[in-house]
Amino acid sequence: MMNTVKPFNTIRKKLMLLLLAATILPIATSMVISYNATTKSITEEAIAKNNRLLSLGKTNIMNYMNNINQKSLAVYNAMNVPRSLYYILEHSMEDEVFPNDITDVIRNRNLLKDHLYNIYQSVSEFHKVRLYVVNQNATYLLWNDDIKVGQNVNAVPMTAKKANIEPTHKSHNYGLVDLKSSASEEMVFTLHRPIFRAPSEELLAELSIDVKLQVLEDLNRQLYDSGPENFYIMDAEGHIVLSSTPDEIGTAVQPSWLSMVLDSGSDNGHFDWEAEAFDGMIFYDRIKTPYMDWYLVKQTPYKHLFSAADRIARINTAVGVAFLAVVVLATLFISIRFTKPLLRLIGYVNKIETGNLNVSIDIHSNDEIGLLARRFRSMMQTINNLILTEYRLEIANKTNELKALQAQVNPHFLYNALQSIGTVSLQHGDTKAYSLITSLGKMMRYQMNAMDAMVELSRELDYVQAYLDLQKQRFDTALHVQLRIEEQTRQVLVPKMILQPLLENFFKHGFAQSSKEPSELIMISRLDVANHRLTITVEDNGSGVSEERLQEVLLRLERLPQHAPEQHSDQEESGIGLLNLLSRLRLHVNESAAMELRHVQPHGFSVTIHIPLTKENER
Repeated sequence: MMNTVKPFNTIRKKLMLLLLAATILPIATSMVISYNATTKSITEEAIAKNNRLLSLGKTNIMNYMNNINQKSLAVYNAMNVPRSLYYILEHSMEDEVFPNDITDVIRNRNLLKDHLYNIYQSVSEFHKVRLYVVNQNATYLLWNDDIKVGQNVNAVPMTAKKANIEPTHKSHNYGLVDLKSSASEEMVFTLHRPIFRAPSEELLAELSIDVKLQVLEDLNRQLYDSGPENFYIMDAEGHIVLSSTPDEIGTAVQPSWLSMVLDSGSDNGHFDWEAEAFDGMIFYDRIKTPYMDWYLVKQTPYKHLFSAADRIARINTAVGVAFLAVVVLATLFISIRFTKPLLRLIGYVNKIETGNLNVSIDIHSNDEIGLLARRFRSMMQTINNLILTEYRLEIANKTNELKALQAQVNPHFLYNALQSIGTVSLQHGDTKAYSLITSLGKMMRYQMNAMDAMVELSRELDYVQAYLDLQKQRFDTALHVQLRIEEQTRQVLVPKMILQPLLENFFKHGFAQSSKEPSELIMISRLDVANHRLTITVEDNGSGVSEERLQEVLLRLERLPQHAPEQHSDQEESGIGLLNLLSRLRLHVNESAAMELRHVQPHGFSVTIHIPLTKENER
């Protein structure tokens, strides 16, 4: 029956798979390597670029905030000069220079307004300038070129003992009510500066400057791409001073990534973040001054960061698909071109398989397939000639075999002749001769049966009994035999003729005929249930072997798996038969078969063989 070819075992499919793999794997590998190299390069470039941008933004903000800080320090200019702002605050506007009448009050208020107005006009982004005078519990608020004065109901607590920045908030009137102004309220951040009586820590006033938040937006607009990227200015407490998301400005959302920024221990750096609906890189830089502690934070999503790499990957994919399409078409053409003649040749082989040896193979190409077809035609012609020659030789051999059979003596003739002689002996009353002839006949019949390689131990023991009967007839009382056979071992299968070498080893090397002490031969068989094997021991009280010879034989037994026993003649020393016996056991059963040799005290020799039980014995 013709074997069917599996779908992917054909040369055409293998050729297609090979060509596709040879194309796809390099392209895919190139795309992966290119993408990884591009993303790595983009990441390194983005880190360097964002570090530069944040550093630039940090410098711009520090310069601007230092300028605001310097404007607030103008309070201390010309401290001892009358009519200066510090002088007015220090003398509570009630000394000889400023008489305490209504005209002087108006004049003093105008003078105070001039000082505040100078501060207000010094920076265009100032929204409000507020001065709170402690001993008067009064607030002076300059807003939209107009100064408002109001008495506070309660003393206003000092915000801090040093200048500080209040995070972004909506501008307010600092407790003053019923102020009418066309100026609109907007988001600001505030610099608060306490004014002390030098050199003590007595608080005279507190100057607060509201700065429009727009200035921070203008300073940092170039630091990020609006839309895909997020930008934050946050203080150390987590208040958002500025955000690319307007709704977050002025809040304290405390995002989880802020803790990584604060706990990093570094004033600048970056890290990867994949949580809270954001997957990308976070860059940060710290602005640390005596009056502020801000962090510039920029979030760049991977999608935006690797957009260029993704474009390159899409282009590579498109190119790869185009090449793949070309390769598929080329593969189909090549596979069909190469495999079509092979399929025709397979068809011719199928016809030959049916017995038609005269098929005309019509393939005439000049490539390897054409050469194969021509060689195949030549091979078929040779096969036809060989078949004809073999047929003739077969007829001749049959004739010769017939002649050989006619001239051959049937081996059973000798066995039958022995049986006839035994019968004649019995008829003449010679039972002893009959018994010996019967034992010899059993041995010959057992030996001539070449059909069985494995036999039951009971059959092997019958052969051994016949053999020992002949030997006892020969040596009479000089030989004493004991067979200690466990009944359950008789059905165990063993290799045929496995016991005879052990007996022959005794009669050849251990038997010593003496009238004083008969030679003792003991054979023991038992089942070793623990080790799952049959154990047979043959022990005698003969002359044994020397210790040197015993060690030599044991060494050769140990080397038996690596070195098969050599063939020796019967005239060589003992041990060769034992080596051959162990070799046969391992060939017929398995490699775990073993043999033990030892001295018997006071004299004698013992051989024990361990035969693992086969599957047939386990049934």
